[in-house]
Amino acid sequence: MIKNMSLITDEVSNFSLQNIEYIDAFHLHFQNRCLENHCLLDIDFVIKDKEKQYIACFRFHNPTSIDFESGGIYHQMSIEIYDIRDRGWGNKKYEVIDCEDDTLHFYCTDVEIISLREAQSII
Repeated sequence: MIKNMSLITDEVSNFSLQNIEYIDAFHLHFQNRCLENHCLLDIDFVIKDKEKQYIACFRFHNPTSIDFESGGIYHQMSIEIYDIRDRGWGNKKYEVIDCEDDTLHFYCTDVEIISLREAQSII
């Protein structure tokens, strides 16, 4: 489901989406590849693992119906990514939801991990 998940699981023991603490960055990119429009949403999530913190860049391809409610620089959340291919909604393959406060919701065609880096702890 999520491509390159090993970038995280090789560093963070017993990783699950519940390890995501909050959003560090939110970038929406539009590209024109071979006369086809392509949209990318890169979200940097802060992941906590024991005493270490990491920033994982998740890339979502062709996001649609993006609903993001921001209350400032700190976006605490509980992310879930659902495989919805069986619904037959064309190219909407995944649904991304913040289950905690419903501050993030969108659909996309693919999900991948672009990078993982250790972050300085703010504790």
